[in-house]
Amino acid sequence: MSSWLKLLVGGIVLLIIFLFFGVYHTTLTNFDFVVMHGVWKMRSDGLTEAMLFVTDLGSKHVSFPLMYILIVFFLLVKNPKLSLIVVFNLIGVREMNKWLKSIYHRTRPDEWPLIHETGLSFPSGHAMNSAAFFGFLGYLLWRYLRNRGIQAGYILVLTWMFIGLIGFSRVYLGVHFPTDVLGGFTAGAIWLILTLMLMKLTNTSVVGGGWIWKK
Repeated sequence: MSSWLKLLVGGIVLLIIFLFFGVYHTTLTNFDFVVMHGVWKMRSDGLTEAMLFVTDLGSKHVSFPLMYILIVFFLLVKNPKLSLIVVFNLIGVREMNKWLKSIYHRTRPDEWPLIHETGLSFPSGHAMNSAAFFGFLGYLLWRYLRNRGIQAGYILVLTWMFIGLIGFSRVYLGVHFPTDVLGGFTAGAIWLILTLMLMKLTNTSVVGGGWIWKK
């Protein structure tokens, strides 16, 4: 199976999953509350501090500075295409999240939140943006190390564990339903696939790796 076909099939599968959560999120309320109440039983002062830190890592206060640093870095090493793709990845997924929230118009849970959040709930912006942006950064690092002959599968595992933890923090803090997070993960993964397709379409290389994703 070609890389194009793999990306296409993966995107279609993720789209079906996202549409399932999008269509049925209101009928999955019992599931949401069972999971939420189970997670909330884990609450403690120490864990709450940790989850506040993790959720901040998934915010724009971290992703935007990282984006600016990467833009400058890729420009300095004369890889402007990758700079533009990084911008497409983060700005694009954030705008897509706003658009999806306006369509589904789901309100946030209001039972025992630990922090105050405004705006709509589905899909989770933290989950969606993190899956797309940090997923892309993890992919770039994995491909770079792999091209150096280094076994780097652990990079992908750690990346998605980190993304999963960000999503978990949103449920733990009581500002999102679990289906918000699951919908965010799938939508973010779709945007990640679109980013990889754009990278492949433009033959964009990974900085310093000396390779181009072959067709």
